[in-house]
Amino acid sequence: MAQIHRLHVQEELKNCSADQFYGFITNDMAKMPQVIPHMFKSFEILSGDGKSVGTVRLSKYAIGSSRHEEIVKDKITAVDDENRVLSISVIEGDVLRMYPKWEYTMTVSPIATQGGERSCLVKLAVEYEKRDEDVPVPNEYMKMATFMNKAIASHLGLANKA
Repeated sequence: MAQIHRLHVQEELKNCSADQFYGFITNDMAKMPQVIPHMFKSFEILSGDGKSVGTVRLSKYAIGSSRHEEIVKDKITAVDDENRVLSISVIEGDVLRMYPKWEYTMTVSPIATQGGERSCLVKLAVEYEKRDEDVPVPNEYMKMATFMNKAIASHLGLANKA
């Protein structure tokens, strides 16, 4: 029987509020090729409105130090706008060759700061299954997610200053 593994990362993102970050994730992901052009080659919504349960999205991106290009098709499986929670399941793509199950949930929470600074905490919980025991822990994907979140926060911070 396949064993399910879990990874969790969290990070504080400065220069953007929880509402701004979550708003970008749910409304503006198609802008990723402009925000991180060296990583995201394309991002498109295949069906749905881009932010509701059932939405199917397709992205092409470069991962790791080798900048190996991968394609992933995912589906939004749960949305809780009030609590800023988004759950997604990968339904096709390169990641499924090594990890036949790949699902993740992102939670974005506001952080109270002194001086009115904008800040939020992003938690990413990934649930995956390895094809076999020789498959490594997907650290490159977690690094990519962390980099992507920081790039979005930076982009939003620059937009706030404009």
